[in-house]
Amino acid sequence: MERRPAVSLRGKASGAKAESRQTNGRKLKTVIVGAGFTGLQLARFLSEGGAEVSLVENDPVRARVAREQVDCAVLEADGNDPATLAAAGIARADALVALTDGDEMNLITCALAEADFPDVLKIARVRNYAYYERTLPRPVFGIDCMVNPDVEAAEAICRAAAHGAVGNVLDLGGGRGVLELSVGAGSLLDGIALRDLPARAGRHLLVAWIEKQDRAVLPDGSASLSSGDRIGVVVRDPGEIASLAALAGEPPAESPRGVVVFGADLAGRLVAGKLLGSDGADLSGFMRRFGARRRRPSITVVDPSETLCREASASLPGARVLRGDFTDDAFLRDEALDSCDLAVFASPDRAANLVMAAYLKSRGAKRTIALTESAAFGGVARKLGVDVSVPLRDTVVDSISGRLRGRRVRSVHSVCNRSLEIVEFDLSSGVPAAGKPLRDLSVPGEYLMLLFRAPGAESFDVPTGDTIVLPGSGAVVAASAGSQRVAKLFGWGPGASA
Repeated sequence: MERRPAVSLRGKASGAKAESRQTNGRKLKTVIVGAGFTGLQLARFLSEGGAEVSLVENDPVRARVAREQVDCAVLEADGNDPATLAAAGIARADALVALTDGDEMNLITCALAEADFPDVLKIARVRNYAYYERTLPRPVFGIDCMVNPDVEAAEAICRAAAHGAVGNVLDLGGGRGVLELSVGAGSLLDGIALRDLPARAGRHLLVAWIEKQDRAVLPDGSASLSSGDRIGVVVRDPGEIASLAALAGEPPAESPRGVVVFGADLAGRLVAGKLLGSDGADLSGFMRRFGARRRRPSITVVDPSETLCREASASLPGARVLRGDFTDDAFLRDEALDSCDLAVFASPDRAANLVMAAYLKSRGAKRTIALTESAAFGGVARKLGVDVSVPLRDTVVDSISGRLRGRRVRSVHSVCNRSLEIVEFDLSSGVPAAGKPLRDLSVPGEYLMLLFRAPGAESFDVPTGDTIVLPGSGAVVAASAGSQRVAKLFGWGPGASA
């Protein structure tokens, strides 16, 4: 089976750095420079997972907030000072993550660490796409991985679009994934216990989680579904998505007349480019969902900025580019933008993205996707009727946290406002789970194994209690976020042994 990178971060393949420095029983040590939202989220995730974290921030207000909200060491100092890095424990660190507001500061911080500590894994957030693009695939300043928020957001949006925007799709590669759906009133899923689901659906379905009124649980057979629940359903083939959506009460869709991307900033242009197929994006799932087999949907890009529209026209020759105000009813009507099959709101104004996505849905758009600031807006998006919300900051945190778990972890996806996570990983020898059947590894309420691939096998199957966990196996697990017991059981996560 072809191996995929753990996350979509770009850079040299050095995921083994953090892992190779770990020894049995020693906590993962990470230095984070920058205590903005992303830095705080990452520090909280790592510390709750048992890692040792030092957070560096030169702004007194941010430093105070970090001390109040995260259980970790906080240094109020400049991160681009070798003395500060030394005080933060860089000499003992497995990884350095630079997340300040300035790209240059992040690059310099990593370069300083590289000079004396080349074995430390270095990750830098770089918002300037010119920096990001021109340094690929060559690493610079000793940086092992660069993460660009707009690139991460565009990839997440296109994953949802590729499957018809029926819900968020956690892509696990090879046609596998987890589809997030809302249970519709009167649907086949409404009012059924999970143990009775195969008989009603006519096939075996595995529900990864159930979210009821913002409370998420890892279900067993006795759990029941009701209208309004959000569920995650395991998908083993993209062709299943339409039928799974129908079970939840999603109405059938017609052939597409077009996709409209609102926002010609970097994220919007990247989304439009992927949907046009200019960078190899696969829209087969999208086409199957809408029944279109002979043509790709037309792509329209809309923005009020003349400068951004010129940039979009130059970089997207296959797209129709319109300059106009998203909130102008006459403009939306005259250009038939309110009757599109898919409206993607990817502008820098995240609040406006939510509101306008809901508004366009009310005017006739069949599906809507909104780029939001964080997962905290997921519940609001659903209440407004937005089909998919993509949380920019959480997508970045997932990408970075996946890399920090070592090369055996292939992907990490947080769900249910970060209370649960889906982790795909390879099993190694020497971990507590090795050689045991799943029924003997039960940790009630903390994890659920969704998919399992035996050593040497090509495909993943839904495991049973008799499934033996062997070194060389591959697995996908839904787990409580930050569960140290699950991390140690399977040998992944902060604080787990190498």
